[in-house]
Amino acid sequence: MDKEHEVLLNGFVIAKKRYRVYYNAGILVWEEEAAKKAKVAVPITDVLSVVLSNRPNPATNGRKRWLECSNPAKAASSSSSSSRSAKGASDGGPHDSSLDSDRIPVLSSSLSSTTTSNTLATSSHSNRESSDELSNSDLHREGDFYGDGSRRAAGKYLIIHYATLVCPKTSRWRVKNVALHNAEQRIVDLWYSRLTDDLRDQNRPKNLLLFLNPYGGKKNALALYERFAKPLFRLADVDVNLIITQRAQQIYDIVTSKGIALGCYDGLVCCGGDGTFAELFNGLVARTMADLGLDVKHPPYLPKPNIPIGVIPAGSTDTVAYCLNGTTDIKTSIIHIILGQHSGLDIAAVYDATSVKQPENQPGVRPRPQLLKLYASVLSYGYLGDIAYDSEKYRWMGPKRYDYSGFKKFLRNRGYDGEIVVNIDRDGKHDPNDGVRCVEKCSRCHRAIFGLRDSNVTGGGSSSDGDENSGEQQIVISGKFLMVNGAN
Repeated sequence: MDKEHEVLLNGFVIAKKRYRVYYNAGILVWEEEAAKKAKVAVPITDVLSVVLSNRPNPATNGRKRWLECSNPAKAASSSSSSSRSAKGASDGGPHDSSLDSDRIPVLSSSLSSTTTSNTLATSSHSNRESSDELSNSDLHREGDFYGDGSRRAAGKYLIIHYATLVCPKTSRWRVKNVALHNAEQRIVDLWYSRLTDDLRDQNRPKNLLLFLNPYGGKKNALALYERFAKPLFRLADVDVNLIITQRAQQIYDIVTSKGIALGCYDGLVCCGGDGTFAELFNGLVARTMADLGLDVKHPPYLPKPNIPIGVIPAGSTDTVAYCLNGTTDIKTSIIHIILGQHSGLDIAAVYDATSVKQPENQPGVRPRPQLLKLYASVLSYGYLGDIAYDSEKYRWMGPKRYDYSGFKKFLRNRGYDGEIVVNIDRDGKHDPNDGVRCVEKCSRCHRAIFGLRDSNVTGGGSSSDGDENSGEQQIVISGKFLMVNGAN
């Protein structure tokens, strides 16, 4: 019988109560034998890790080990007694302190200098008796060990960590765990092997390159990473190469550099605000264009990168994280990254129409303007643009700097000169609500990319503005504006 139709059904003890546990078609269910209505179902796609242990709740020892590792002097004075106790302990004994002595490198501002990276090994796990939520204090106090230190150690407790949606209204996810106990080691090993095999079949990132901006928002990105992201990545057995940036546009320079092999990673992640995310996807798209042999300054089209991007919100507004996850909750973002959950994100481009380049041997294609920047949330000229520019001087104020700069600029605002050109679709041929789906390589996108007036036009240039046959009317508005915004 194949695994898809195989059913595992056994009795386990959870929190000193008998439960009936079964697993079939990627769904894990446990229900109390005395009260069949108390049922919990977890899909394998939401399971982070499965570990074995001899004890249901080693939280006390885990907290003690973390305190020893965080206090080197105390750890050194008690090293002899710790080594003696480790000899007599089971596989749930103290961890090697090297697990918590990872050095976090700071990448210098020069790309020519030596670049170091930090790999976070994830081989530890947690054992708890009941299905409790992993709180902030649990993740932090217990030193991110999550238990015994060996996923395949012999034990009669099967510890399952899984993600669950705890608040649908705010889209918040949390990690919980359940400890299943069975007196027969054969049954526990069978469940462990089956669940771990199915976990390996999941399409999840196992090697990430993470950029951390320590200056964004309230300047607490590193503390947030250490408290929330690092223990969860360890729990899910995800290797993370961490780079802490020290200047603006450093992420862009690193990603576009040929010295880094992006193909070695399952994803790129940034820990910071919207500006950090903008640096990352601008660099990734530019790198993709360079790898495809396209002109980066005057590209014929914007290619879609093959490597996904994740964002851990640690900025002032975190609008991109909110658009992707429905919340700016940091744990929720980390869980989505670990589970490999994807969602599309549209990006918009800004071009310089005064700097154009005519493609060679392509008379039917209009000149290509120079690509200036890509953005995923909002582009602003005028009032909001001045606020963003002026507030950089007051980063020490945190998010309140926007209120301060906004008040100043509003009092001094006398308007901004500008000219806006809008093409109005008179015939409704380009109505986005006309029921026609815009898919990859569709005729609409083809005409927009190559500047063709119609699908049967092969030469002769693009249509003129306001042409009678084009179905478009051009309207020019000139004057003073408070601000001009482009929202994606």
